[in-house]
Amino acid sequence: MRRQLRSRLLGAVVLVVAAAGVTGCDDFVIGDRPPASSSPSPSSAPASPSPSTTPEALPMLPERAAPGGGWTVFTDDQRLISFEVREEWTVDPIEDLGEGFEEGGLHFSVSNADGAILAQLHTRIAEPSDECKPESASPYLVLASEPVDLPSTAAAEGSIEPRFVVRVIQGFRFFSSFGVTDRVGGADGAACTLYNTVQGPEHIGLYSFGDSVGLRALEPSQVSSRTPSFATIAEAQGRFNRDDFDSIRRMVMSLQVAG
Repeated sequence: MRRQLRSRLLGAVVLVVAAAGVTGCDDFVIGDRPPASSSPSPSSAPASPSPSTTPEALPMLPERAAPGGGWTVFTDDQRLISFEVREEWTVDPIEDLGEGFEEGGLHFSVSNADGAILAQLHTRIAEPSDECKPESASPYLVLASEPVDLPSTAAAEGSIEPRFVVRVIQGFRFFSSFGVTDRVGGADGAACTLYNTVQGPEHIGLYSFGDSVGLRALEPSQVSSRTPSFATIAEAQGRFNRDDFDSIRRMVMSLQVAG
């Protein structure tokens, strides 16, 4: 009897495991407006996820009604981005991206009825790593700047609330670019590169909607027939005051991004 009791006691060991979770024109300005004062939120170390944790679903944009009047709405299959586009324009995925992008991004090109590319949208852009020395910077001007309602997580020095901007940078000619951005071009009205990018939430990353991700002053050998450049500031302003650009501006400023 004692032997049986001892065997039962030795065989009845219980283990308990606990888990812990968890020039001469009046409309432009030199440089950008001052950056908005903001302090980054204090960071805390993320808790280790439980092996059984279900991946969090990505946010999705709500259904968006077509505005009519010759305009429609483009929304990607995941409903992460959406914008208004003229009915005669086409939106196509970009297949040949080249370098400068991370995996899993969205990439679309908008063309008019003649097949001319008007703007491109990119998400998950690789963070630029180039440095700008003062002697390498070129003067730039802001021809237009309007606030847009877009998600931005930018908190670094030089960050601003997202805006739609039209800017020119001066080289042997004035080179232009437009798009959305949440960062100033550079200190004292000079920059090496003007970026048309916004720092989005994690599932979007760095994103861009405009005619280029970044703009630099080019050398004559780098200029092609498709490079937007002008002899004077007045010439550049004339281009962006045309009615056809109003439609491009409307399209870009209508962008919505799931935050």
